Amino acid sequence: MATATDLDSVPKTSPRPLASKSDSALELLFKEAKRREKRRRLRWFGLAFALALTAVTVASIAMNAGGSSPSHHGATRSLAIGNEAKAWTCQGKEVVRPSNFIISCADAGARLTNTKWSSWTATGAVGETDFALNLCKPYCAASKISYFANSKVTFSAPLMTSHGRLFSRLTVHYRLDGKLDRFSISYRGDTSFK
Repeated sequence: MATATDLDSVPKTSPRPLASKSDSALELLFKEAKRREKRRRLRWFGLAFALALTAVTVASIAMNAGGSSPSHHGATRSLAIGNEAKAWTCQGKEVVRPSNFIISCADAGARLTNTKWSSWTATGAVGETDFALNLCKPYCAASKISYFANSKVTFSAPLMTSHGRLFSRLTVHYRLDGKLDRFSISYRGDTSFK
């Protein structure tokens, strides 16, 4: 059995310092947890922002490539008045006076860029463009797109379709190695022209 003198020899510790040590340890743990949570939220916000930015960029490129967005710099202006014929894009939209227009829908190997239209009517359209074309030399996958500035472009041969009057022929006259050359495509076989 312990006597009073035995109890006096035992070092006395105050419960208060233990509580403050444990309080400060808990406080540090809570602060670290809050910092981790804040970093986690910032990473998720950054990821969400990057995904949203990517989606907007892809949508913008897709719309500009077909010349179907009137809100982007130099893109299509919707000036369809009365019986004006329209051009049909790869995205399945009718456009009028496109600044940029993909001709080869599968690989974008032929397209109109920076196009300025001098006329656009129900029977035909005439303009000037920087014609972009993959010359496929030595073969298409190894060839880069060539640009032919100040090329003459025409839409012609309008047809009545379920989408209204659409041009069925596109022709571009451009200079290759100093000689006048012609690129022409007919959309008559396109199932959209029904």
